[in-house]
Amino acid sequence: MKEHPKVNNPGTEKYAVYPGAGTPAFLPLVAGITLPSPNYAIYRGNADIYVFEYVLDGKGYVRQDDEQAEVYAGDAYILQPGRCHHYYSDAKTPWTKIWLNAGGSLIRHLLSDYGLNQALLIPGFGQQQYFYNLFDTIEKDPSKCCGRLALCLHELVQALSSHYGSYREEHTQAVMMKNFIEQNLTRPLKVQEAAASVHLSPSRAIHVFKEAFGISPYRHYLTQRFELAQSMLLYTALSIQEISEHLGFADYHHFTIFFRKECGMSPSQFRKKTKLT
Repeated sequence: MKEHPKVNNPGTEKYAVYPGAGTPAFLPLVAGITLPSPNYAIYRGNADIYVFEYVLDGKGYVRQDDEQAEVYAGDAYILQPGRCHHYYSDAKTPWTKIWLNAGGSLIRHLLSDYGLNQALLIPGFGQQQYFYNLFDTIEKDPSKCCGRLALCLHELVQALSSHYGSYREEHTQAVMMKNFIEQNLTRPLKVQEAAASVHLSPSRAIHVFKEAFGISPYRHYLTQRFELAQSMLLYTALSIQEISEHLGFADYHHFTIFFRKECGMSPSQFRKKTKLT
């Protein structure tokens, strides 16, 4: 456990540090409570720890390798070793969160056994007491709490798994719509098509999607389409006309209107600006 993350504003956190002995099976490190700071950010290029976090208030952003998520009050997330961790607070509504960093094979087995080894975000978990149990256990008896802490962590993983399973079952249609949208970014797409892909009416589809992801299916389509356009402008040598055709726009003019509406500048201005910076 030699790696130290890059941390902005470390004074915005309260810590409960475990100073006792650990084993290869379980090595608690530190629990903490992060207070609101618009500049809070942590980056680990190749993490060697597990990170369990719960957002108490506000909003933030989490990235693990190429997977990313926006997180809000009530959400939990899990970051795993061997991955790139980057998480930071929203500047306008900075988060308050409670968390545990730990290592060991026990955690790997627990996450695998409870079906969380591929989970990043557990939306709407809403059970902060499990995280406070971890924090309080270290704070009350730092050097002798390893066994109790392992039990608390097991209880947390059980609760996360139960909620995650229910969430996935309830939101299967929303996930299927999301996949359908993301597979059809290179053509014009209507909400009716996304709804029909899961046999829902458009109004019901919008409700289901918003409940799962906090935005409408059409807004998700526009956002993902815009991000794809950005990537093509940044990382390909295609002309703007060719990108417009690839994305299924009627012509260059319509593509330019769409792009300007999303970011306030034309595709050519965006490409020029990013090349200069």
